[in-house]
Amino acid sequence: MARTKKVKSKSVKNSKRKVKNGEGFNWKVPVIFLAGIIAVGLIVNSLNIVTPVSSEGAITFYVLTDSSCPVCDSSWIEPRVELDFANVETHYVDVNTPEGQEFVNELSITSLPAAFFASDVQDAGNFTLYSDNYWIIPISDYYLLNIQGTKSLVRDETNTPTIDLFVMSECPYGKPAQQTMINAMDTISGFDLNIHYIGNVYTAAQWNALSDDYKNYYQSYGMCEQKNDTKYYCSLHGPEEVENDIAQLCAMKYYNNWTDFITAHINNDMNISKTIQNMGYNETLMNECINSEIGWNLYAEDILVADELSVSSSPTYVFDNVIIGTSSALSLTNGPLGLLCSLHNALSGCENIDSIQVAQATGSC
Repeated sequence: MARTKKVKSKSVKNSKRKVKNGEGFNWKVPVIFLAGIIAVGLIVNSLNIVTPVSSEGAITFYVLTDSSCPVCDSSWIEPRVELDFANVETHYVDVNTPEGQEFVNELSITSLPAAFFASDVQDAGNFTLYSDNYWIIPISDYYLLNIQGTKSLVRDETNTPTIDLFVMSECPYGKPAQQTMINAMDTISGFDLNIHYIGNVYTAAQWNALSDDYKNYYQSYGMCEQKNDTKYYCSLHGPEEVENDIAQLCAMKYYNNWTDFITAHINNDMNISKTIQNMGYNETLMNECINSEIGWNLYAEDILVADELSVSSSPTYVFDNVIIGTSSALSLTNGPLGLLCSLHNALSGCENIDSIQVAQATGSC
């Protein structure tokens, strides 16, 4: 049997969230807000942050934390916001309190820590900067800071320690991440590995509804291809990456040794035909999957996992319900396998991780 998906998600109240006025934000292009750097979907811009106006009125700001989560670091959020806004009054609220649960439900918060402004931010000097770049999302009477939290609130706990690795198959940082995790399965026993992909799929109607800016951006970088089902399939490195993602998903669908396929695929410079032949796979079966709605639907279904968790950076690791990017202090300090073993120190083979977890670039796509 091939891989069965082990990712189980709770139904989110509204996975697209309730955006005030109902328009103006494309949820297929998530935003990551970090110290001085903004990545809007697949676009990375360096910024000229406007100096906060000291005379502006007080701004009410909330940081939603979780006292039961030792890896949920929120210490950077308040000083980051204070770079752009003067007179910030910050209120810390624990998610385990009634007030915290009210915020989770009202704002459809899916990960922690989370942060949001009250409506008085509209009068602040940098409000337009934040609004125009989708660094904040209007929901109810608040403005949610569009950041990726560390702890997911939309995943069920699993009985077995699980790593979900999110990649783009041609990302130079994603490939070694895949290889490290696959090698780890031969050294550490007792954990499950799922690999998922990051991309976008639009129906023809959804594509036509995109703003000209988005469509022009996708088209100018050749990220998307319309297939025979009339849908548009997009990835940062273009249609070839989508095809490679699909090839790996087809291997997962039909073969137990799909991790060997991924290793061979990487070693063969992403040559799909050569890899299929090297693996002794049924060429007709694999090619039919890759070049038809069988594989296209696998891709469209799989990228929803990243969408639900607001994952847009390759590689990103999810340890059970803890989301860790390569730039995370936890990842930089421990490495992904070190973090796995620190979260689950009873796993057999953790004493050997230094033999497979070699130093590698910590960037992302």
